[in-house]
Amino acid sequence: MTVPPPLPRAGFVTVMAKISLLLGALGVAGSAAQALLALLMPDAAVATLAQRPEVPAGVVWVLEWRLALSLLCLLLSALFLAASWGLLRRREWARWTFIAFLVGGAVLNFAGLAAIGHVFDTLQAMFPADMIDTPEGREFLAQMQASRYLSYVTGLVGAVAFAVLHGWIAWKLCTAPARDEFRRPAA
Repeated sequence: MTVPPPLPRAGFVTVMAKISLLLGALGVAGSAAQALLALLMPDAAVATLAQRPEVPAGVVWVLEWRLALSLLCLLLSALFLAASWGLLRRREWARWTFIAFLVGGAVLNFAGLAAIGHVFDTLQAMFPADMIDTPEGREFLAQMQASRYLSYVTGLVGAVAFAVLHGWIAWKLCTAPARDEFRRPAA
């Protein structure tokens, strides 16, 4: 019985897989450290922070759900690491999972733009109301508006840049030469 020749492998998939393996491993390590810190943070400290009116409700919510959010990040990082390993081993399921991560990452970057306004509204609400009509208060509001605009523009530019990059990588993984690398040779 003759063994079929191995399928040709392009450097693109190998390089992408190796870079992603490194990023996935860093994500798993960071998420595990974050989960450990979430376990070590006492609930009493979160309750004390929640009672302070200057602490935004969003921050309190994140702190209350810190362990679940950390474990979710750990799970996603582990799945990304597995997909990266599968990509290196040329597994078809990994190619599709990797593409899903690329698309999801691009979508989340655009979804994050919606949070910019909320963050600045929260910061502005923390400023004492009686100081808004002072010269310093008007200067603060003007700086906040400029910062909001700059944050939105840079966030939009970043989201578009990542969407283009992720779209290009996903397209490359869907081209015929890349797909051929993931086909199993006939036995």
